[in-house]
Amino acid sequence: MKKTVLIFAALAVAGVTYAADNVNVTTKPSYSVTSDFSYTSEYVFRGVKYSNAAFQGSIEVGQDDVRVGIWTSQPMNSKGYANETDFYAGYKVKLDRDLTADFVATYYYYPESNSDLNQTHHTYELGVGGTYDLGGLNPGFAGVSTSLYYYYDFRLKAQTVQLSFGYSLPLTDFGTSLDFSVFGGNVSMHDIAPDAEGTAIKEAYTYYGIGVNIPYKLAENAQIHIGASYSSHDKLFNGVNPKQTLAVNAGLTIGF
Repeated sequence: MKKTVLIFAALAVAGVTYAADNVNVTTKPSYSVTSDFSYTSEYVFRGVKYSNAAFQGSIEVGQDDVRVGIWTSQPMNSKGYANETDFYAGYKVKLDRDLTADFVATYYYYPESNSDLNQTHHTYELGVGGTYDLGGLNPGFAGVSTSLYYYYDFRLKAQTVQLSFGYSLPLTDFGTSLDFSVFGGNVSMHDIAPDAEGTAIKEAYTYYGIGVNIPYKLAENAQIHIGASYSSHDKLFNGVNPKQTLAVNAGLTIGF
C-alpha cells in the first residue's frame, strides 16, 4: 500500500510538453493535471485525528469545470492507524461573478482497516456547496470568501454541514501570501461502523478549527507550501475523548 506515494512521485517527474511540429507556437492542452506531495505532522479530517505523521499525495485532472482525482494518506507509523485512498469527481459552475456552486462525489477506501476496532473498510458520499466572494459586496472585503457545504455518506448514513471563511493577504514584496481559514461543522451518523457486527452505532459531534498556509511559486508550474492548523471537536467520538490537535504541513505542488 505504501507504493502509492512512490507512484505519484514517478508521475510528477514525467512532465509532458505539447508543441506544434515545425512551428514556434506552443499548443496548450485543453486540460490540466496537478499533483501534490505533502507531509503533515497529524492527519485530521473534519475535526477528528486519523493518524500521526503521514505522507500525503494527490493527482487531479481537470477540464473546464470538471475535475477527477485521487488522494492518499500514508501514515509513517501504521501501528493503530489505517492508510487511506480517496477517489473523487467534481463539477463547479459559476452562477454569477462572485458565487460558485460545487458538486462532488467521493469514494473513501481504507485497505488496512480493522472492523474489530470499528474501522470502516470503505464508504462513499455526495456533497453540494457554494463559495461566495465577499469582495463583491464591499471592496473592504477583498480577498475574503465564505463556503457552505452539505455532505451525505451512504454507508455511515451520515450528514455533514460545514461553514468556512477564508482570507488571502498578499505579500507582494515576498512573492507570496498568507492564506487564513476558519471552519466549523456538525456531523450526525447513524452507523459509524457499518463493517462491524452487531447493532449500528450512532454518533454526532461538532468540530471547528483554524489554519494558515503560505504558498511560494518556484516556477510557472511549481510551488511549495507550508502551513499549520488547529482543530478540535466537542464530545466523545467513537471512544476518543475530545482533543485539540495542532498540525504542521509542507509540500510541493506541480501542474502541467
